[in-house]
Amino acid sequence: MIVQVNIPAVLTQPGGAASTAAGAAWLSTVPTLVQRAAHRWQLQVGEPFGVGTASWTAPATMADGTPVVLKISFPHEEARYEAVALGMWRGSAAVELLAHDAEDWALLLRRAHPGTTLLATPGSPEQQIDACVGVLANLHRAPIADLGVPILREVAHYWVTLASERASRWMSLLGDRVAIVSRGIEQLRAFAGDDAPTVLLHGDLNPGNILLDDPGTPHWLAIDPKPMLGDPAYELWPVLNQIDDPFGHPDPQAVLLPRLLRSSQALGLPPQRVALWGLARTVESVLWQLETWPTPERQAAALVQLAEAQTWADIADTLGPA
Repeated sequence: MIVQVNIPAVLTQPGGAASTAAGAAWLSTVPTLVQRAAHRWQLQVGEPFGVGTASWTAPATMADGTPVVLKISFPHEEARYEAVALGMWRGSAAVELLAHDAEDWALLLRRAHPGTTLLATPGSPEQQIDACVGVLANLHRAPIADLGVPILREVAHYWVTLASERASRWMSLLGDRVAIVSRGIEQLRAFAGDDAPTVLLHGDLNPGNILLDDPGTPHWLAIDPKPMLGDPAYELWPVLNQIDDPFGHPDPQAVLLPRLLRSSQALGLPPQRVALWGLARTVESVLWQLETWPTPERQAAALVQLAEAQTWADIADTLGPA
């Protein structure tokens, strides 16, 4: 069968896969990879969704009428173990993996209906956070085995080296924010050396990666994991950061603290540890952005986020020892 393969703009715009030479080279192969997947799994493939900057995804239908999603990922380390994690979760709180082809970085997933993202679904911020927490609780129940996925402590150790180099390289931009950057890096170092509980982490559970599935009983499903084995307190930062834009409020700490306490209690996590991961991950993210998009506009936008790191640090200090 011949499939007409369109490339959504999100992959070719700044920040999309085509922004790098490797990504542009991969994008040129996507039509062939989609054709191979359609032949391999006997699919009728629809128009791509037009979301996501590092993968081509589209609705499709199998020969027996089963609605599915075809996902072709840009080859990168964070996506390498997606199929492993989905296989462990077996459709429990995550989309169900039906098949995959490791060589082509292709996944065949059962389609969620209606597939609405969490943020596009009516509900208060507290209800949306509770939905995320419920998904995390189910994902973290997966049995731990020798999966070959990255170990969070080892990843944090790598980040310490990388973040330190980047902080030195961009020191002239940091100004009076050097102290919070240094604290974030030192917190990463502490996490790299401690002995936290270990669960199978989603790794990127932001509200855009949670979809509604309603086959009669509505429930939420996670997509796009970047799995690791490690500390469950790592997971809450994107949830708390991205729901209701807490940093857009006049007093972000007053908004974040009760939400942090509520979600930490539900998951049985030390809230101060969750806040310290918020500090560490924000600093690491800012330094990555400075390095990845070295233009004055993008760097200025990244540096503003160090105020968020300071808020997380202030919350951690308010809470006291973990």
